[in-house]
Amino acid sequence: MVTSAAVRRVEDVMGMPVTVHVADPLVTAAALGEVFDDFALLDRVFSPFRPDSAVSRINRGELSPDGGGTLVQLVLQLCRMHEAATDGYFSAWAGGRLDPSGLVKGWAIDRACSILERHGHANFFVDAGGDVQTRGLSEHGEPWRIGIRHPVQRDKVVRVVLASGRAVATSGIYEKGDHILDPHTGVPPSGLLSLTVTGPDILQADVFATAAFAMGHVGLDFIEGLPGYEAFAIDRDLRGSRTRGFDALCAAVEGSV
Repeated sequence: MVTSAAVRRVEDVMGMPVTVHVADPLVTAAALGEVFDDFALLDRVFSPFRPDSAVSRINRGELSPDGGGTLVQLVLQLCRMHEAATDGYFSAWAGGRLDPSGLVKGWAIDRACSILERHGHANFFVDAGGDVQTRGLSEHGEPWRIGIRHPVQRDKVVRVVLASGRAVATSGIYEKGDHILDPHTGVPPSGLLSLTVTGPDILQADVFATAAFAMGHVGLDFIEGLPGYEAFAIDRDLRGSRTRGFDALCAAVEGSV
């Protein structure tokens, strides 16, 4: 099947809604199918909630990390690289158990973008659970508008990032509670409700958002030192703070924090 208008497809996979929106003409069902097949593959390998996944088998001691296959080896290598790059604030090992979810979601989005580009698409976004990578422009010829949700008022956004070729990733406690731990102390960081990172690469934006959130209030200083990346944080008093270049990337939002 071939269509000549923008196409959006949404499926629940990896325990979250995944949206692929392509603004190019001649969007094929094969391209979209390949994207969602790849998300499903990564879920089968890396989900900590599936008893038959490689991650679950590693955590039960039935499989060694070295014996998990090519995908597992690649993800573990990426996790080690980003653990070093974040002074250990991003870690795939929590309490002795392997959980690379903080990297796999961004990696899955990045792989989806590569699939769409291989099929000739240049204007699209891929959104997995609120983390987004954009390419090109919308069907209106404008940058994509990526909203950052208010951490308490679910129907409001606090900022809208104007993105063309940019990624936006958010870590916070308002969806899953205190699930992000400071790997150095083993306890949740205090002070923040959410921290959003935007930059060119979704894998790194996702990892950096997790690491910076784990750092607490000094997380913005960490992002400030990363060329090409900006961040916006909301504390438990609903006060917003940001890196120096963040506001220049956003549209005006009335009543934002």
